[in-house]
Amino acid sequence: MTFSRFFTRTIAALSIVALASFALPSAAHADDSVDQLKKNDPTAFEWLEGVQEVNQGDQLVIPTKVKLSDFEKRKSDEADSKSSRFATPFAVYSDAALDVDLEFEIGTYGTEGISISPSWLTLQSQSHPSPLADITGSSGWGLLPMYYLVQYNDLQTGKLLEHPIVRRIRVSDKGFLPRPQNISVDEEDNGTFSVSWDPVEGADSYYVVFLNSTDKDGITKLRPRLVASTNQTSWNSDQRADDQPPRDRTLNTALEAFLTVQEDSKGRSHEGEGWLTDEELDRILNSKGTQVSVIAKKNAKISKMSDFIDIANTLGNTPIRIASNAQRQLGLDRWQFDNLSELPAQIPMTMADGHTRMQTLIVDPEKSWVQSSNPKTVKDPQAALHVVYHIGNTRFTSSYIVNNFDPSTYTEDLQKLKKDQEEAHTGYFAPNLSYTKEVQKKESKDNVARTFPDTPVQVLGTTPLSKYIAANLMMGYTDIDLSQFPEAESGSRIEAALEEAKDQNGLVPFIIGRQYSFKDKILHVTLGTEGATDQHLAPKDYSGQINSKADQVVAEIIKPGMDEETKVRTINSWIINHATYNYDGMEGGHKVWEKTGTLTPEYTPDHDSGGIFFKGTTVCEGYANVFQLLATKSGLSSVVVTGVVTLRNGSKSGHAWNQVKVNGTWKTVDVTWNDGGDSGDPAVETKYLMIPNNDQLLTRNRVWKDPALKKIL
Repeated sequence: MTFSRFFTRTIAALSIVALASFALPSAAHADDSVDQLKKNDPTAFEWLEGVQEVNQGDQLVIPTKVKLSDFEKRKSDEADSKSSRFATPFAVYSDAALDVDLEFEIGTYGTEGISISPSWLTLQSQSHPSPLADITGSSGWGLLPMYYLVQYNDLQTGKLLEHPIVRRIRVSDKGFLPRPQNISVDEEDNGTFSVSWDPVEGADSYYVVFLNSTDKDGITKLRPRLVASTNQTSWNSDQRADDQPPRDRTLNTALEAFLTVQEDSKGRSHEGEGWLTDEELDRILNSKGTQVSVIAKKNAKISKMSDFIDIANTLGNTPIRIASNAQRQLGLDRWQFDNLSELPAQIPMTMADGHTRMQTLIVDPEKSWVQSSNPKTVKDPQAALHVVYHIGNTRFTSSYIVNNFDPSTYTEDLQKLKKDQEEAHTGYFAPNLSYTKEVQKKESKDNVARTFPDTPVQVLGTTPLSKYIAANLMMGYTDIDLSQFPEAESGSRIEAALEEAKDQNGLVPFIIGRQYSFKDKILHVTLGTEGATDQHLAPKDYSGQINSKADQVVAEIIKPGMDEETKVRTINSWIINHATYNYDGMEGGHKVWEKTGTLTPEYTPDHDSGGIFFKGTTVCEGYANVFQLLATKSGLSSVVVTGVVTLRNGSKSGHAWNQVKVNGTWKTVDVTWNDGGDSGDPAVETKYLMIPNNDQLLTRNRVWKDPALKKIL
């Protein structure tokens, strides 16, 4: 069936004039600006201002005298055997990144031009045999909140355009329930996440829908799948049906059915057809990521889909079950130990995005118990201590057996062990900041950043929002308009983006505080650079001087023809020779942090790149920031990793270090510990230099905090 059989009318003005010229609608929406979209890649596409409004049944005809067979083909047309007969001068995408092609059909419309017809795409449910709704296709444009029409060829000559033209299309809500608004995804402390939205007038239930699926070739398609149907205005990832029993060793059971591939399957020898190779697994695991949307419903009447919210990072933070293959490979599959000190500090878990992450183990003294042949005493030599543990703050519950323990002190020993597992005292401070409903001062519109500025160094981040915030902070803008981002409705997502902006970009100063206005969507950040040095530098000058000093260092130490390993060694040596770990500053900063939840300006340079460049002292956060900055300027790929390390005395501590890509492989560099800082070990300049990530030197003493980094690595 084709699109034209279902559409009863063609609007002449639309097909001949409106879609050809895409004149601005008379009433533009607040989100119609494309400044941010252009800044994502200013040279690749020509984004036209405005959003074209169409009705559900309107037919899309693009006038041209060029025959479909005469259009110049793109490389993708040549590679795709299904499209090899004719070029595809147009494509329709579901996302602003232009990653997910909706595979609309391209055909001729008599002699008038080219017709574009949606493919039939339905919402499927594992528990329902027939489709629940048409996402695109049989009855019109469909339910998507926005369509992105890309024109690849000149309509007069048929030649490929140097800069393809992007037009945005919004379909009228007429005949539908209102779309759900203010979709928010919030990660909970217990290892789950919640999706919430505003109630829709007239609706009595809602569909929560996962979007996007990537195949073994790495191609992402829109594949809507029903996650839940609910009469509430929120849904939690660990929500279970009434008749579904709880399982202590499987978390977020609502997501289990969507866990199609697992990193834990890599490396196994598979025989026969149908098995994925490790390379195919990697393409799926490192895909563009899943999005979530909500549809309102009452009987047979439904709404259009809400705005799409990217939850790739959230899924990476959401554990499902133990990764048994990794557990065996790491030697962590024991269930019996001689002493409490032998208990592992972390355990590998399969997360909801399929990746394997190391998660912190926390014992539960109250639920732990002693098994003895004589229940009245624990002095029986055959007695065994059953140590109950959880994964972080989740409900995951299991236990180990410890054979040797002190019957008179084991409860206190477990309490101390739990405290050590929960505490993290270190040179790494994550911004611990709270949101307010309104910023306290009225911002001048002239001082509010609303675009993605040019930056002197590559901006790193796993989401467009974190990159946007980072770019503005490194250029000195502290009042930032977030209204272009759907994530601006979620406090937790803004907080995660802000933390990542600081962690992953060496030109971003330490963040003392921030306030956010949900009404105006303005983020106000306090950096405190004026009190950080004797020069009393404004944020832009603080970052600018760091950038200039970093350029001077790179020009001095990085020579033409240096290979990647030599660059890494050279940068590591320079930092060690020009930095001293600031123990006094670390202690003073801790005292301030414990009282206020932030740092005062005099302590902040050690926690960004300024400490080394301005005064020659730093802590682990500064070591990692400077390494990342110098590596990036030297042509290397490097990111900052934060997590928890186990020190020589057995205590746990937060820490920051680096990953750097050398000859195509990501390896660990810990300049802090190479310099002897906060590790408790003597300084050995090359001990933690380009170490493979599966080396026992690393796996036995550190746990990553940043699962989102998999999307960078």
